[in-house]
Amino acid sequence: MKYPFISHATCITLFVQKKKFTIKNGIIVANESPYLVKGRNNFGEDLLEKMKKNHKSIGQIDSTTETQETFETMADKSVRCALWLQSQNIKEGDVIAICTHNHLNQIYPALAAMYIGAVMNPWWDHGLTPVIVKHFINLTQPKILFVNEECFSITRDVAREIKPDLKIVVFGKAEGAESFDTIIAKQKPAEIQKFRCAKLSSVNHPALILYTSGTTGLPKGAVHSHKSLFGNIQSVQDVINRNCVTTMWYSTLCWVTGILCSLSSISLGMLRIIPGPFVEEEACKMIEKYKVNWLLMGTSMANRLLKSGVIGKYNVTSVTSLLVGGAPLKEESQAELQKAFQNSLVLQAYGTTELCGIGTRQEKDCKKNSVGTVVSNLQIKIIDPQTRKILGPNEKGEACIKSPIMMTQYINNPEKTKQAIDAEGWLHTGDLAYYDEDGALFIIERLNELIKWRGHHVPPAMIEKLIQTLPGVGEVAVVGVPHLEDDEQPFAFVVKAPGCDVTKEEINILVEKNLPDQMKLRAGIKFVDSIPHTASGKISKNELKQIAKSLQKDE
Repeated sequence: MKYPFISHATCITLFVQKKKFTIKNGIIVANESPYLVKGRNNFGEDLLEKMKKNHKSIGQIDSTTETQETFETMADKSVRCALWLQSQNIKEGDVIAICTHNHLNQIYPALAAMYIGAVMNPWWDHGLTPVIVKHFINLTQPKILFVNEECFSITRDVAREIKPDLKIVVFGKAEGAESFDTIIAKQKPAEIQKFRCAKLSSVNHPALILYTSGTTGLPKGAVHSHKSLFGNIQSVQDVINRNCVTTMWYSTLCWVTGILCSLSSISLGMLRIIPGPFVEEEACKMIEKYKVNWLLMGTSMANRLLKSGVIGKYNVTSVTSLLVGGAPLKEESQAELQKAFQNSLVLQAYGTTELCGIGTRQEKDCKKNSVGTVVSNLQIKIIDPQTRKILGPNEKGEACIKSPIMMTQYINNPEKTKQAIDAEGWLHTGDLAYYDEDGALFIIERLNELIKWRGHHVPPAMIEKLIQTLPGVGEVAVVGVPHLEDDEQPFAFVVKAPGCDVTKEEINILVEKNLPDQMKLRAGIKFVDSIPHTASGKISKNELKQIAKSLQKDE
């Protein structure tokens, strides 16, 4: 159903699969939906109760070792970890850091921290440098760090320098550190039976510090409460098909999707398949072997999977829900995924670290190229970035979100907090977007990634999507390079698809024939073996800008 243009004075109620929202005075207001549990302020307590309820079911399988764990085992190991934390004099509000890849034991320190009222703080599990580790330690001042073998040495060396009292526990073995297996083995059965979760004074008690992607400098730490987890996990559950019993994803705990999926699978009693690093053919093998129903993939992963051409070699008919996020997925790719996963509903969702969840999601028969409509308990508006005037349908500006379940602050950074959340409680996402007459949201570009050419705004995503249509292109990223006369000029980094070839001339001709003059790749094109990404899986535009600048100087 199409609606005529909606003026700011008009209020119209829209229904999307029994979920209604209104557009009034330029603000999309979703319906309210209950998400808190009466008499309970501790989200960890809620998860522990559900694991005990589903104690006989298998909760997770490590696909590499094929080791299985029931929810009973998961409850036991998480309580053991909580008891050990208490033995280390960890109190409510203390920060527990976690730096690791996906594996069976990864989730237990996070659960244990919530049980006792401590705050979990996942670190990037790759891309760590001494500077980043130092920043993480100084920012949150963790009391204990759980780390994998790969990241142990760098974290230990930095901790010795700036926080020698930081206790480090290793998933696996490392000289001079206690292992996770050892600390949980110390706990006595009688103490496990007596354990009870902390009764927190308020649902607003902090539960999680999640780092931003670091696209604009050193990462900030978004603080989320138990209330935020209650609400955002409910939003995820609304997206998951309740007939799904087996789920798989690749995000680690340092990603908002990793947190949401890990906690949601426990809350819903779903079986989680823990895969190894993403490899296109291995992903299809896991889907076929374990009959995965619900699958989450980043946009880059989804595109790589399509380009590989391996999906047809495997039986992926078990997948009934495929959710793609991280960046807008072009219409053609979504259609190809839908064709490849013929029994699945392929949908996109939009969210942010600061929201700690989903802001909008597509549903069946959604608008093409949109990221769907607003989820329950949220409000969205589009404003002019300069004047902050509220804009109407089809007017492009910055997307702002207001929600009772978004972050409370950037830890130890009141200035950035004030910049992100204004006096009226609106979170400024930094995303250039618009919504149409039916309330569908369309994300165009990150505002701080816009290229300015002679006063014209050039959204890199438009150029990237066009270049991506060439069969020989595997991945592409476009950044702006400073120029004396033009302000900035677009520069493209291109990764060739395996076994394919493409030339700079082909790319330039394609851009010149299909895009406006300001979008021509005047700064050049560089073929590279790979494109750098941040820990959250986004293309590291800052890093690419520096590389592009150095290439210009060399010329």
